[in-house]
Amino acid sequence: MIENRSENDRKGRGWICLGLLGILVIMAPYFLLGQDSVVTYHDQLDGELIAYILQARHLFRGNILPEFMNGASKTALTLPAPFFVLFFLGGNAYWALTAMALLEKMCGFLGMYLLVREFVEEKWIAAGTGFLYGCLPFLPVYGMSQFGIPMLLWCMLQLRKGSHMLAAWCYAAFYALSSSLVLAGFGILGMGLLWILWDWAVRKQAAGAKRLLTAWLLMLGIYIAENCRLLGQLLGLGEEFISHKSVYEHSAVPFGQVFLQSFLKGEQHSRDSHTLFLGIIFLSLAAGLALRHRLSRDGRGQSHTVSFVKKLQVMGICLGCNVFFCVTTAIWNSGAGVFLRSRLSVLGAVQIDRLLWMAPCMWYLAAACGMGLAWNVWLQAGRREENGRTGLARLAAGLWVLVFAAAAGVTGIWLLLAGDFKSNLQKLRNPEYPMLSYQDYYALGVMEQVKEFLGEASGQEPEAYRVVSLGIAPAVALYHGFYCLDGYSNNYSLAYKEQFRRVIAPELEKSDYLREYYDGWGNRCYLFSAEIPGYVTVEKNGFFFQDYCLDTKALYEMGGRYLLSAAYILNAEELGLSLMNETPFETPDSYYRIFVYSVEAL
Repeated sequence: MIENRSENDRKGRGWICLGLLGILVIMAPYFLLGQDSVVTYHDQLDGELIAYILQARHLFRGNILPEFMNGASKTALTLPAPFFVLFFLGGNAYWALTAMALLEKMCGFLGMYLLVREFVEEKWIAAGTGFLYGCLPFLPVYGMSQFGIPMLLWCMLQLRKGSHMLAAWCYAAFYALSSSLVLAGFGILGMGLLWILWDWAVRKQAAGAKRLLTAWLLMLGIYIAENCRLLGQLLGLGEEFISHKSVYEHSAVPFGQVFLQSFLKGEQHSRDSHTLFLGIIFLSLAAGLALRHRLSRDGRGQSHTVSFVKKLQVMGICLGCNVFFCVTTAIWNSGAGVFLRSRLSVLGAVQIDRLLWMAPCMWYLAAACGMGLAWNVWLQAGRREENGRTGLARLAAGLWVLVFAAAAGVTGIWLLLAGDFKSNLQKLRNPEYPMLSYQDYYALGVMEQVKEFLGEASGQEPEAYRVVSLGIAPAVALYHGFYCLDGYSNNYSLAYKEQFRRVIAPELEKSDYLREYYDGWGNRCYLFSAEIPGYVTVEKNGFFFQDYCLDTKALYEMGGRYLLSAAYILNAEELGLSLMNETPFETPDSYYRIFVYSVEAL
């Protein structure tokens, strides 16, 4: 018995090591390429990474970020995962981001492995599911908000049983420290409270419910402490300003359209490629329910085997949770939901669809349980000799297992091809591969020239003047220590939005798309151009602005002294802009060519 247990533990450690090795392999290109790596920039390099950099620069120093949007409140760049700001204290943002990604993916793998092992005996199923979960293309800037959910759920199951309690409470605290209240935490707390009430009132498991409640209160306290400024703003306490969110224009989307989109694909930042699993999950549920009376004896009398019925229950719970998330999201974005949100001011901007960040964990756990069911049926069919139907039953179960395995394999390949992993492999094979890299995006080697030039030309340090960017995301200038009037924030002053609108009003009037984009949303407080309405970054390719419109007087009054443009502005003199460098700043392989214009007082 002791020998069997030792062998079982050894195999388990082997699968864990193999899975972690797989995570290291998919992360290897980021270490080999360094800042030449292709890194998703949308909602990451252009926003959240800058939040970490600036918050690290001003950690424990007041409530203002002086470089950002002319000195915005720190609530304008609330950290998605506050604990990870410590990674950025060293000053190298790329390696901090890479370390975050590695830690999160490993935690995602290990958490999903342990969670699946609670319900599925086969370690290879747990390891395979964990590896797929670790490959999901979640953005590392969001910390443990998504990758950490399986481990959190496993810890809650341990508290419920009264085992590993200290470790579980410690991880609950870590999860709250390394995740976002507004992106994932509110959903986790809400579902956790429902779970506690269920255990207390329905299952009559008071002891387990109390332990869960302790973890819940611990997480709630940490979230409140981390977000006290933001919560105070929402409640009208302390520092108070009217957020630009209060004028969001919400567009209703048909209930059925949102539900199907959410159910089949998930939310924008929680895409998990679970579509291939859907049919197999439903097939497993149907087959399991049909066979439950015959096969529920599987595992009776064997303490190490999880029952057939338990897997069915877990699959049902996972499916029910995801349907609930999708229905809630669809209602919130429907006509009735938009009517309600329009009357909730800032709270109406809450993105209930973030509940879908919990869905990938549910889908992959359900798929693992379905695979476990298929494997159990296949094993049992091989042992039965009744009624001469053993061969047919075993064949059907074998096909069931093979279809599951094929779906998992295709999903794994798709995850690797659809994310940055494929692009970085191409980059390793061909350094000239034309995908925007981390170095390209932040204009490393170019902005340093601009900074030195302005220092020599003005005789001033960056904090003495303000810049804006055209054809370049403001994140680039912020990354290099410039003080900017423009920026990307989901919670800044409405008064500032209106003030900045004066600067770009002439250009907004030329494009209905840009006008609605800024007035109805406005998170991107940028210098837009009607000549390239769908583009934020302009590559050096001969393009130039022919008829750019700008209220230079309004820009000067806000403190704007320099405009950094990724393209030549033909009518600059008419606008009151003076080109300072006839030869643009660039390097032979840079993505941008940067022209520097001084803003003249009119």
